Amino acid sequence: MIKSHGNDDFAFADIPNFWRQVRNATSRFLGLDYDGTLAPFAIEPIHAHPLPGVADLLRNLAASGTTEIAIISGRPAHEVAALLGDPPLTIVGSHGFEWWPPNGDKQTHRPTQIQERGLDTIRDALMRCRYGQKVETKVASIAMHTRGMAPKSASVLERETVAKWGFWAMQHELEWRMFNGGVEVRCLGWNKGDAFVKLLGSQPKDTLAVYLGDDDTDEDAFAVLRDRGIGIKVGDSGKPTAARAHLTDCSAVVDFLQTWLRATAST
Repeated sequence: MIKSHGNDDFAFADIPNFWRQVRNATSRFLGLDYDGTLAPFAIEPIHAHPLPGVADLLRNLAASGTTEIAIISGRPAHEVAALLGDPPLTIVGSHGFEWWPPNGDKQTHRPTQIQERGLDTIRDALMRCRYGQKVETKVASIAMHTRGMAPKSASVLERETVAKWGFWAMQHELEWRMFNGGVEVRCLGWNKGDAFVKLLGSQPKDTLAVYLGDDDTDEDAFAVLRDRGIGIKVGDSGKPTAARAHLTDCSAVVDFLQTWLRATAST
């Protein structure tokens, strides 16, 4: 958790020297999830706007030249770009299947043929069910959104969906993963952890790597950072996590970004 010290930098109880590490680092990389991290959740995903000041903070951090920044989201990259106002930083969308560098060619990793067949079958079946309007199709996954439903109904729908299509997914190189507000079947081969490893591959070896995220899909990134950086979980700190520290909510993330900008301003 974080402790507030008035207008001074807040401190992480789990990592007392965190801000000293940030100040002293010769190279820094900051990865950020979008939903539940930079923006509060909304029933309709397209209405999940970033908190006030977030877009400007990201632009200022990118312009400072002191930190390499990337947004790593399960959302399609174009949605992240639109919601943040096309920030000048790398956007990795669809859990790593889409790469949008600030200056360069946009890349999309396509599912394999067997994965495409599996996704097509599941998508068609889910679209025909009574909750078909809650199904979202992405580059390499299909999400069943349950936010806004009664918690018990949402839980039942998620469990039934996974139980019915779990074996089919396994046969087609797919996996089911829970996220905050639904369940998603997605292609194996890329996840947020793989994306983070690739992003760090272009950074100096002594780079201080930090990643902020809020749900199960971010655990892949937290896991790869256990031995080479710092994962910070946003939100519920009662669940098991590979992250080393916590922030309470999106508002705390804004404070974190402001503190990061101050801490690196004189470097």
